[in-house]
Order: sequence, then structure tokens, then C-alpha cells
Amino acid sequence: MNYDWSKILSPQEELQSEFTISTRYIQIVTSGIILLGIILCFFSIFAGIFIILLGGLYFLYLSRAKHYCFTNKRIVLVDSFFGTNITSIDYTQVTDVEMEQSAVEQYCGWGTLVINTAGTHAPEIRLPFIDNPQEKKIRMDEIRDKNK
Repeated sequence: MNYDWSKILSPQEELQSEFTISTRYIQIVTSGIILLGIILCFFSIFAGIFIILLGGLYFLYLSRAKHYCFTNKRIVLVDSFFGTNITSIDYTQVTDVEMEQSAVEQYCGWGTLVINTAGTHAPEIRLPFIDNPQEKKIRMDEIRDKNK
């Protein structure tokens, strides 16, 4: 995952699980954008190059910006591309965890984890395009049960 969690986690916290956006999702989406850019090059070279560059920037964003982890005390969400935004949710604030997957997402192996919270600025936190969302939900439930 290549994220330095030591900057965020307290000495008493243990990293239980870390993950990011599905690499398969990143590859499919950026390949589609680049293919669109190549096709556009036949009609307008500038539009095609612009779309290809935009696809490259989107690839960098998706592959480097989103980092998620479960610790023994909380859920930490990091969005760091040009700046850094860190969201932390204690397990005591989590009211429900849902998993969403369309038929296409099931086939491709990714989905969305929806974390419903109480007492936070955002009542619903969505983690889209993550690999094996069922496993992540089960893992989070196990950690939450240990900390009750």
C-alpha cells in the first residue's frame, strides 16, 4: 500500500488492515480513458492528447490518493493528492456497515463499503471501488466486535 501510517496512528494503535482502490478498477478506467483519447486523436489531435493526459492524471490520483485502514481503535481514511484530508471514525460511532455491489462490480471483484455513523460530521462514509468489499466488511465487523 506504501502509505506511512506512523504519521497518523497513535503508539497504542495497531494496524489491523489496510487497503486502497482496486487496481483492477484503476486499470480498466484509465485504459478506457486512454483508448477514448486515442480515438479522439483521429478527429482532433488536441482533444485526444488532452483526454490522454487527463487519463494519466486520473490514474495518478486513483493510484496514490486514497488510503484506508482499520486499526484496533478506529477507521482511518486518507485522501492525499495535492493536499491531505484525514477522516477518523471511532468504532463506537459506527452504527452500521453495508456493502454495495452491482452485477458488473461483482464480476470485476470490487464494490462499495458504506459506513453509517452517529455523532460525526458525515453520517455516511462511502469507500467506493475497493477489492473484495465482503471481506472488508467481515474484517471490520470482527474488529468492532473485539472492541465492544
